[in-house]
Amino acid sequence: MASSIFTRRNFIGALGGFASATLLPSFAMSQQPSAEPNSVEKFLGGIYSESQQKFSFRDDYPGGFSKWQADARPILRNLLGLDAIAKHAAEHTPKIVTGPTKQRPGHSITKFTLETEPNVVIPFWALKPAGNGPFPLAILPHGHDRIGHDSYAGVYQNDSHREKTLAQDRDVAVQAVERGFFAIAPATRGLATEASGVPDIYKRHDNRDCRSQFMHAILAGRTAVGERVWDLSRVIDWAVKQDAVDAKQILMMGNSGGGVATMYAAACDERITIAVPSCSFSVIASQQGRIYHCDCCAIPGILKWGELYDVCGLAAPRHMLAVSGVKDGLHTAKDVNRSAKRVAAIFNAAGVGKNFEHKWGPEGHRFYKSLMWPFVERAMKVG
Repeated sequence: MASSIFTRRNFIGALGGFASATLLPSFAMSQQPSAEPNSVEKFLGGIYSESQQKFSFRDDYPGGFSKWQADARPILRNLLGLDAIAKHAAEHTPKIVTGPTKQRPGHSITKFTLETEPNVVIPFWALKPAGNGPFPLAILPHGHDRIGHDSYAGVYQNDSHREKTLAQDRDVAVQAVERGFFAIAPATRGLATEASGVPDIYKRHDNRDCRSQFMHAILAGRTAVGERVWDLSRVIDWAVKQDAVDAKQILMMGNSGGGVATMYAAACDERITIAVPSCSFSVIASQQGRIYHCDCCAIPGILKWGELYDVCGLAAPRHMLAVSGVKDGLHTAKDVNRSAKRVAAIFNAAGVGKNFEHKWGPEGHRFYKSLMWPFVERAMKVG
């Protein structure tokens, strides 16, 4: 799935960018000109053609938006491998192990581990505001960062780690708990050192654990993204049973690969009421047929189903904000803008055009708390 111009930065990023309310000029983000012969572009354009995408949303879909959504969601779940995972875990009862709790100013923090399917253990930090609640829930998945859940939770290895995290607004679980959320920062399978996965111990996958995870997943009819969505839903299962959690208000927010997981989780798990993917949305393939995201984000056969804007459309009528960085450079602004218009059209067809927004951050591949939280707060008031 990797393109001939795949770079280390492409791998670390996983997808990137998106627009709706405010479209950036096409020259504002770094462009990625085709390095392929015209015949290759024509070939890729043919096999990825939207005319072959059965569930790419269109205004004249028989039965309208509701029927499209009802038809498209179960097929997407199957493509992700969620049906295969559910079958494998059918007799499994997720096991939770509770670690010690530490008090911080205004909140507590506890380390948990959850066995989401047999022999798969996902650690996570839970940050609870002072008081009894119930509090709205925030689930905050990270991307290609071996200690991303620690960064999100404000658990720092040293001063340098702390300074870098705060400079890029990556302490999102701390930001959430300070705003009254019961905040959970889970380790991401295949990306975090602590999370169960299939590491590339034999160096067959370019020394990339995430690619090893993906390759082993697809042999069993799964995907790495599907496994991450599964884990996030099992964390939600646990969280909504807690007395301190308001199960009617669930935010999911993640950057880069965490944003990819956020989009697919919001498409599949309707309990998520607000989704905020950061630096993680554009298209699966450009109009020239090129892909620029990490191959661990690939869903075999998905371009026979639809595009990433169709995935996001499944979040309607709930709330979604996408934030992308002007200097991110992982995708062209042309692709970002094209995709954003399509998502906006789907939300409009659902009668909830105001529930989807896009914001451009002034820097690169990072969070932008000044853009994200105002949207979240407005969405919570609207309901």
